Amino acid sequence: LMLILDVVTRWCSSHQMIRRALEFRQAIDTYTQQDVNNLRDYRLSDAEWEAIGLVEKWLLLFRRATLEMSATKRPMLSTVHAIFRSLQQDLRTHLVGLPSDCEPKLREAILAAHRKLSDYYWKFDESLFYLWASMLDPRIGYDSLLDDCTDEHGMTEADLQLSRNKLQAYFDLHYRKPAESATTESTSSTTKTRWDTCDPIAWWVGRRAQFPQLSRMALDILSIPGIAVAVERIFSGGRDTVSLRRASLSPDTIRVLMIAKQVLR
Repeated sequence: LMLILDVVTRWCSSHQMIRRALEFRQAIDTYTQQDVNNLRDYRLSDAEWEAIGLVEKWLLLFRRATLEMSATKRPMLSTVHAIFRSLQQDLRTHLVGLPSDCEPKLREAILAAHRKLSDYYWKFDESLFYLWASMLDPRIGYDSLLDDCTDEHGMTEADLQLSRNKLQAYFDLHYRKPAESATTESTSSTTKTRWDTCDPIAWWVGRRAQFPQLSRMALDILSIPGIAVAVERIFSGGRDTVSLRRASLSPDTIRVLMIAKQVLR
């Protein structure tokens, strides 16, 4: 094993660097004890190692959330909202649990992290698709969101009902046919399914006959990437399709080739 360096442009590299340093704590202390190149001046005290351990625990929360949201093999849009809220709660728990003799800089750092996370959390209001995806996810649904409505989380029952009404209007405008009887009421009347075994996409595919138009809308919304990781990976792989010798391909041809490549994987 080797030490890991922090990379500004690489997600979670700070956590990886700190985690590996903690694993090599004894070796690092032994090395810095040697009076070579004045390394002894950079030796870390026990208190500093403890502070690094606290930071590692905080960054681990973000690393886990990042890895979960970066998944490309399953729908993630419906869970992004819950992941952000869970991060806020975990940071608040760590903040309350800080020892009384904690360095002020550490306390200020976790407060700054909580505030920054809150800034991004409120950006969910800019798009209704996050909540709509949660309503259409059979593992969550409207009732679960309703149970979780509190002023503390910034979403009230009235806000949720308004979002549901807008989802109904969106369905009526883009998907409903005159003979279609299914409404968004179906999203709250379905039986709660197990989180670890249910695939929302497969769940709605299996109910196409029962809810033909509603299932089409659900599949369209749940297929939206939760973050840009999947899109960036596909975009980066485009250079294998659009090479120097194939630069004259039309946009439609490139689109078909990229879709076919993903389907065949």
